[in-house]
Amino acid sequence: MRYLKIFAQDVLDNDVADVVHLEFYDDTQVPALVHRATTFDITDDGQFDWVIADDLNQDGIVDGVDREMALEFAQLFLAFKWFSLDAPFDKYLKVYAGDFDNNGIPDTVRLHFHQGDGVPRDETIVYSAAVYSDGNGQGASVSLHQDVNNDGKVDRQDSELVKQFAALFLKFSWVDSAHC
Repeated sequence: MRYLKIFAQDVLDNDVADVVHLEFYDDTQVPALVHRATTFDITDDGQFDWVIADDLNQDGIVDGVDREMALEFAQLFLAFKWFSLDAPFDKYLKVYAGDFDNNGIPDTVRLHFHQGDGVPRDETIVYSAAVYSDGNGQGASVSLHQDVNNDGKVDRQDSELVKQFAALFLKFSWVDSAHC
C-alpha cells in the first residue's frame, strides 16, 4: 500500500509548527520510505519558505515543481492543527488513495489522524475523514464526523479543507490500485 505520513514540529520552540515532514511510503518496497520532503518556516512568519524535496511528482526530475507542491501541501496541512508542539511528537496524518474500480482514476482519498509511535495502525487512529468520487473522479462527497480543523465545530469549513487537501494529495499521483 502507498501512503503519505505527514507531521509537524516546533523546532524554533515558539509554540508554532515551523517544520513539516512529508514521507511517502510504499510497503511493497524495501525500504518502504520512497520519497520525502521537509519544509521550513525559516523567517518565522507562519509561511513555509524553504524546502528539501525528492521527486514528489515522480516525473524523474527534482525541480521547482516538487518544491512548490511540498510547500503548498505542508502549508495546507497546518490548517488541520494536528501536530505535537512538544515531545513525544506523536501526532501525524496518514493519507492514501484508492482506485477501487481499477480504471486508473482514484475514487477515494482517506485521511487518518493518528496519535502514537511507530507504523500507522488502527489502534493509533484518533479520527478520520474521506473524500469519495464517482468512477470518473467527479462529484466528490466528503465523509466527515469530526472537527478536522480543530476550531470547535464540525461545519462546511472542515468539509472544504478535506476536499482541498485530498485534491492536492492526488497531484502527487501516489495511488496504488493493486493494493487498496
